[in-house]
Amino acid sequence: MNTIEQIISGTVPNMNSSSQSGGQQQGSGGQSGSQQSGGSQGSSYSSNTTGKQRDQFLCSDILATEKHVSSVYDTCIFEFKDEQIRNALNHIQKEEQQHGKQIYDFMSANGMYS
Repeated sequence: MNTIEQIISGTVPNMNSSSQSGGQQQGSGGQSGSQQSGGSQGSSYSSNTTGKQRDQFLCSDILATEKHVSSVYDTCIFEFKDEQIRNALNHIQKEEQQHGKQIYDFMSANGMYS
């Protein structure tokens, strides 16, 4: 979110700074931890319960949103003149794609994706 706020304020974000990559690594570690707990939750989804159906609906909606957001970033990357801004948007798009993969992996592990 800080990257977008910097772009809106007219500042070109520095995507090579150590604080940017350090924050991303820390965020990725937290994501994998939650993904592991999601995997253990999969055993409680052995039957087609209402809870699983709700979770499947929410995950499907979130995954569709991630796909849409990624496609919007894709369009913006091609339309921005400033290469540094394009690089910043490309970085954000890669994060969105990673979020989508994590959602897909959770859904697949829990029999929610067909």
